[in-house]
Amino acid sequence: MAPLEAILHILFRNVIDKLSLELYSISKLSLVISKLSLELYSISKLSLFVILLLWMKIFIIPYTITTTNTKRLKNYLDDVGSQVIHIFNSLDFENLTNIASGGFSLVHIVYWKNTIKKFAIKNFNENSKEDDIINEIKIMRVVASHPSIIQFYGITKFKDKPHYSLVLEYADGGTLKNHLRNNAKIKWESQLKFAKEIAAAILWLHGNAIIHGDLHPNNILILIHQNTIKLADFGCSRLRGNEYYTKPRPRGIIPYMDPKILGNPESYDLTEKSDIYSLGVILWELTSCSSPFDGLARCLIKSEILKGTRENPIPNTNNKFVALYKVCWKQEPDERPEIRQVISELNSIEPNNFNSQETGDEDLCLSSCEVI
Repeated sequence: MAPLEAILHILFRNVIDKLSLELYSISKLSLVISKLSLELYSISKLSLFVILLLWMKIFIIPYTITTTNTKRLKNYLDDVGSQVIHIFNSLDFENLTNIASGGFSLVHIVYWKNTIKKFAIKNFNENSKEDDIINEIKIMRVVASHPSIIQFYGITKFKDKPHYSLVLEYADGGTLKNHLRNNAKIKWESQLKFAKEIAAAILWLHGNAIIHGDLHPNNILILIHQNTIKLADFGCSRLRGNEYYTKPRPRGIIPYMDPKILGNPESYDLTEKSDIYSLGVILWELTSCSSPFDGLARCLIKSEILKGTRENPIPNTNNKFVALYKVCWKQEPDERPEIRQVISELNSIEPNNFNSQETGDEDLCLSSCEVI
């Protein structure tokens, strides 16, 4: 067999291996392989072989991938019935530009065809589990009506993507993480405003029996013209009573993760108090404009957090604000406040005086030392 024919022969065998058994029975697969495994000597036979290979690549494999990866999602869409999830035609989007990436997804900015209207498209990679995608869609449908949560417009299906994609609101200011790095002298009024908006979004989640599970400044987005925040990325979130939810392997950014998860990832489950811990770290970061434990190795960060070490307050920060984030990041979940208590305390803080030395509620005040 000629070298080119041999290569094509190997490629064709790989293609056959990938075909779904929904399309062919074992006997038919064997028949196809045996017929197309003959020595290819003539140009006409080689041409026919290439044509068949291309035909299978264009028509059969994409169909197999699509039916395998979207079957449960299609069942879910059928189940919701009149509770409409809008399905966009992917051909109505143009100029896809990558703006963010994670372990299981890519986010692109797209334009609505022939307009200047922008959307964010969250594309899931081939390693994403369909149940996780359904879980995220279910959560987005519940929470996206809140003004401090990124809006969910529907879903779409690109031919070259294995899963359906989410069509989301586009936040023109990027992430809170980058916003803080680029605005090191952010005003106290804005810090407090952002803190209240983040807390309000968490209250909405917890009120709807949802735990975010992955709160950090890269999952909080900024709308520049409104000078407001939008909570995003519900890929790790949990909706209580969701039949599609399965306990995931804990993942996130270590400085923002509940110490109980860091210390007991297999036995400890996410709770609302896990979100409160993350919020405490975010509140500190609003005043510092820098990452917690910046420059420290990941393994050392984890060990320090498990020992109870936390970042020091930034000088001249409002005392009640400091006391609040310190009680939020307490080691023991039972010692952390409920989100309603956090909001009540934030509302009691004077927005016009960053250096205020107000005395906080004695129940919130903690030792000023580094280890708690």
